Parts: sequence; C-alpha cells; structure tokens
Amino acid sequence: MRWLLKQKNILDEPADVLVCSANVHLTLSGGVGAELLARYGDAMQIALHNALRTRNPRCAQRGDVVPYIGSEMPYKLVLHAVAIDGWYDSTSLVLADVTRKALRMAADYGAEKVALTALATGFGRLTLYQFADGIRPLLNEVFPPMKEVVICLLLDFEVAELAGNLPEIEYVPGTADSPLH
Repeated sequence: MRWLLKQKNILDEPADVLVCSANVHLTLSGGVGAELLARYGDAMQIALHNALRTRNPRCAQRGDVVPYIGSEMPYKLVLHAVAIDGWYDSTSLVLADVTRKALRMAADYGAEKVALTALATGFGRLTLYQFADGIRPLLNEVFPPMKEVVICLLLDFEVAELAGNLPEIEYVPGTADSPLH
C-alpha cells in the first residue's frame, strides 16, 4: 500500500473515503469539519448529532470512528475519527488505533484511495512528531482493496515537519511554493 503526503486541502483531494478528526460531540466546528459543513451543508451535522441521541452518555468516545454517507459529497464515505478525549488529549498509540480502525472501515466499504488529515493535531494536542509516531506502525499494514492513503496538510511548515518525521512516506508537491521540492 502506498502512503503519500501532499500540501493540499483534503477536500480537494479525490478519494473514495475521507478520514477527518472529530470531537466527542461530533460537532463540525473547526478544521476539516467546518469546511465540510460550509461546502456540503448541514445534512452531515444533523446525522452526526442524531447518532449521538441513541448513545448513553450522548457523546462519542475517544477511539470511536463514526461513518457518514451522503449523496451531497463526492466520497463514498466520510469517517469521523475521534482520536481525542473531551479535553482534546490523545497519544500516539490512540492515534494508531483509531487510524487503523478507520482504514479497516474504509476497506470494508471498498475504498482504494483514502484521504487522511493529521488527526488530533489541530484542536487536539498531538504534535506532528507524535502523529508521525502513531502513523509509522501502520505503514507496513495492508487493508485490501486499499491501494493508497494520502495525508493532506495545508501549511508548508507542517508538511515539512511531517516529511522530516516520516521520510518513508512519499512527498508529492501540491503547490508551486512548497519548500520540499
């Protein structure tokens, strides 16, 4: 399986499945979630909040991966990976487990290509170094029929930092002014 790193808005990366960070309330309030809400409307937010109504307590738990399927998006599936707790804490081990779970779910839906954000690093407190530590064990795993996972980051310094911490992932320039080409 091929892993790539791109400096690109994840929503502009063609993929079968998108994996994004989620908070325990599944509120699309920041980062990729807010962008999904702005681009595709509130159907996803409504569905995610409805999913929580059946839970006790009415929140997701760190380690959960909550799927959403909607015809308004170009993806077969969006997976909301809860890699943080209610205080936005996480660990590299938690990140590895939740990412593995998300990739298995994507494979179960027949995904050949997955776009992934740097889970738990935005509002979450993981550094990109810790994110790299969580991803590294997954690089030699396979999730048939998946052929490619693309990690998308917006900022050039984040791409440079992650590329330095995960040199085994192929970097594909996404912008002309990127520092890594």
